[in-house]
Order: sequence, then C-alpha cells, then structure tokens
Amino acid sequence: MSKQQARARLTYQRALQEAGTEFARHGYADASLLRIAQRMNLTKGALYGHFDSKAEIAAALVALLDELLPHPGDPTTHPHPDPMADLQELALTVARAVESDIQINAALRLTVDAALDSDRTPPFLEELHRRALQLLEAAGQTEPAALADLLIVVLVGAYYTAPTLQRSGMSTRVQAIWDALAPRSPSTG
Repeated sequence: MSKQQARARLTYQRALQEAGTEFARHGYADASLLRIAQRMNLTKGALYGHFDSKAEIAAALVALLDELLPHPGDPTTHPHPDPMADLQELALTVARAVESDIQINAALRLTVDAALDSDRTPPFLEELHRRALQLLEAAGQTEPAALADLLIVVLVGAYYTAPTLQRSGMSTRVQAIWDALAPRSPSTG
C-alpha cells in the first residue's frame, strides 16, 4: 500500500469516526457534512472525495452492525448450552458495542430512525429478531415471538433513554432489565 493509499484510508476511517459522532448526536436528517469536514479540518469537497453523499456515509456506518452478530458456523462462536445465556450475551454485546464505539452508536440510531420512517424493518433489526426468536424457541419459551419483540424494545429503549451521547450505562441497564425479567433462582445464582 502506498503512502497516498494509506493516508486516504486513514482519512476515510477518520471521516467515519467523525460521522459517527455527528449522526449519533443529530440523526440523519440534521447531520451536517460541513460539520464533519470542519472537525477534520477538511473542506466539504475533500470529504466528497471519500463519500459521494451523506447517504453513503450513513450506509457505511450501518454496515458496521453486521459485524456485531456472530455468523453461524463461525469457529469463534461457541454456543452456550443454555440458549437464554446466549440471548443475554447477544443483547449485552449490542449494548456494549454501542457504549464503546461511536460508529456503532450512530449506526443503531440510523437504523432505528429508519425503522420509524419506513414500513419495512431494517435488516439489522430483522436479523437480531430472527436470532432472538431462534434462541427463545430453542429454550422452549412460550410466546417466543413476543419475547423476541421485547428484546428489541429493551435495546432500543435503553439506547434512547441513556443519559449521554455515548449511551453510558446502556449495558448496565440492559443487564438490570434482563435480571428483572428473568431472575435467577438462589440455587442457580
């Protein structure tokens, strides 16, 4: 890789980082490419050298959500003998990623905002629901579809009610909700 290619890649990554902050803070409609470029000490035109549009930047961020969910057959994925523990870990993985990565934070906001403006469920939320449903069915839960819906509601609710832009404490809140809904018995503690 040449120095020019390396510099372009670094600028691309920086643009996604700054775009993450912008979209997490303002959502898609109110996000400004000019503000992103200014934070990077670039012109808006220089930013367009890396992305053709605001929609392309948003799509690049949303694509990062696909990396959150383990892919079936992935050798690093070891199913827990307890599907409910797997479901809990799935929810906490999403919450922790939102807290620790502004790009994932923005991607979730963009995804949820898109769901509000469309008749179609965004692919990430569909896939999250599908995986939750599989785990709930494997656990023998009654009303697995309703419980999978509840998982999505918990994650989205914890996201939107977290007190800071970084969504600090989201995973703690998701864990507390999980514990309240599925308390452990003293013998399994």
